[in-house]
Amino acid sequence: MRNGYRVRPTGLTTRNSERMIFRIDDIQGRPRARIAAKDGPQALALFWQRRGRQILAESLPDPDPVATLRRNFAMARILPDTAELPLPEPAPTRAPTLPTPRRPRAPRPVRDVAEAGQNDLFASPLPAPPPEAEPPPPRRQVTHLDAETLQLARVHYRGLQASDPADSYLYHITTTENAEAMLRDGLVISRRHPLLLTERGGVPYWLSLVGDDDDASETDITVLRMKRFMIDDLIEDDPDSSRSSGNPSYFLTGNT
Repeated sequence: MRNGYRVRPTGLTTRNSERMIFRIDDIQGRPRARIAAKDGPQALALFWQRRGRQILAESLPDPDPVATLRRNFAMARILPDTAELPLPEPAPTRAPTLPTPRRPRAPRPVRDVAEAGQNDLFASPLPAPPPEAEPPPPRRQVTHLDAETLQLARVHYRGLQASDPADSYLYHITTTENAEAMLRDGLVISRRHPLLLTERGGVPYWLSLVGDDDDASETDITVLRMKRFMIDDLIEDDPDSSRSSGNPSYFLTGNT
């Protein structure tokens, strides 16, 4: 128990790392998160780390994607157990080399074009200027997607297994009420409230977490699938969920 939150093991483990999945409850006993960790204190620390990032993201304006990407690359270069960036390695010094003297070339005889009666066939033509590089097209920004365009449909999830390979769909686990609204009105996309998607092999993991919730029942759980190629440029990787579930997970942000 720490700061009004309690951590307890669920008895489930992840498929790859075999780590225990812990359940984080608030002071009223309501579940707030499921986190895979080696012990309870680490699970609670990971929960507060994720909670802090969420509060910071909600209090700040929408981040610049380019600046975020540059900051992630810079943080990836931080030395372990330190807070300093590594200094660039000095370039190897080479002994100065003296330029090789060049032999003077004999002057090329000038041909009289008037006498020859034709142009010099052996003269090298001037090189053509390189074509100008076209700027990359701007990324697509979407706030709403039609259910028919996405081929959004329900899935009988009882036949899905954690060992299933990835297919041409991405999957979303939600309540039956939310699923009915999505099938009827389509998907509303927002960076502040992105939609969590997973590949086929990750569906059983998320179903186990939802099934562990005391307030959820099997009749209130629905799995939806959508065509991946329709949203490939509108999703971002979710490393935390991918590490916990052992399968690639994504956020549907719409680049907005």
